[in-house]
Amino acid sequence: MGAFAGRLGTRFLVVTVVPNALLLGYISFLLAAGAPAHSPSLARALAALDHLTANRIAAVILGLLIVSIASHPLQVPLIQLLEGYWWGLPFGLKLAYRATARYRNEWNLVQSELEAAKDPAPWDWHARNAGRSAQFRWDWLPEVEGDLLPTALGNTLRRGETRAGERYQLDLTVALPRLTPLMAPGVLAELSDLRNQLDAAARLCIAAGIATAVSVGLLIWHGPWLFLALATYLVTWACYRSAVAAARRFCISLTAAVDLCHLQLFDALSLERPADLVEERERNERLSRLFRGQLANDEMAAFRYVLPPRTDNPTAEGGTTTPPGQQ
Repeated sequence: MGAFAGRLGTRFLVVTVVPNALLLGYISFLLAAGAPAHSPSLARALAALDHLTANRIAAVILGLLIVSIASHPLQVPLIQLLEGYWWGLPFGLKLAYRATARYRNEWNLVQSELEAAKDPAPWDWHARNAGRSAQFRWDWLPEVEGDLLPTALGNTLRRGETRAGERYQLDLTVALPRLTPLMAPGVLAELSDLRNQLDAAARLCIAAGIATAVSVGLLIWHGPWLFLALATYLVTWACYRSAVAAARRFCISLTAAVDLCHLQLFDALSLERPADLVEERERNERLSRLFRGQLANDEMAAFRYVLPPRTDNPTAEGGTTTPPGQQ
């Protein structure tokens, strides 16, 4: 419990408090410098800093903590916003369709490039590198055109999460919460760290995007100071690219984690392990439907419970009993 609380505290600090503090500090600097009524002045901002009292600092810290606690559960919706799940937003469906058109073109272009780069000549350095580039881009696009999303982050996570479970016919949206408790502590710690990196980069991206919009609103009449909006925009772009890179690393580790513990799911459910991968895929397809509550009654007979392995009991002399068949 102590280790779990420590990880939760670190996640709350890195993912929520730090981005909120940076955003609050940046907006406070612009306002203290005189924007939007006056042209910002560094001297004016430093003078306002000198007038800070202990009570004001405590009030700011308390307000920051309240906002951070209230906004921490919004991490999943914010990630989904960056992934391109815009259907519930005003004009979101039309915007998503137009943004996805770029990736539909990319999807078709990559397939053409892969076809053209088949069996390049050993001396054709350009063709070989073009093929590697096309393969890398294809590895992080959904295999089905209809699964494409409007953003690079969305397509990366969709391809990675699908690839982690598709080899075993597992729907990770319902299976992963059941697999996570079965993972080794080291594997689970690595996944948590990578997910924290992804969430922190995404949260910083959103904070920098808000800072960009605020910069334009406060500095639009103050000429050269608008370069601050350009700077925050570049930070937004850099954080988004970092989020995409972190998503790739997370998906690679998630795939490895599923490879290592997929059979333990049968043990945890007291089900007999499948004999081979073909049988496992068939049973995992049924398991996924069972987890979703979609399994028909006549299919449930395919699952038979097995007794847990017997453990040896200490004898009166301090020894152990001998398992049957080994006497």
